[in-house]
Amino acid sequence: MAQIEVPEKFAAELQELASRDDRALQDVLAEAIDTYLSFRHIEQELSPTQIERLMHSVTQADRGELVSQEEVEEFFSDWEKEATSR
Repeated sequence: MAQIEVPEKFAAELQELASRDDRALQDVLAEAIDTYLSFRHIEQELSPTQIERLMHSVTQADRGELVSQEEVEEFFSDWEKEATSR
């Protein structure tokens, strides 16, 4: 397995996540890399509008801003319409 050097600006936050979830730092890093690679793969299949909306949603989630079930259903309905119109 390759060794990864964690940039100092991320080290404390990653260690906090690992400690909070009672997980090894290596497991948290593996999950982060897997998520990033999965997103990069999917990103190629998304329209610019879908990418913009997704990134906006991720930013909101990072701030703890949650949406109602109705808003989630509306989002995915619009998402499907966007995907089928391409």
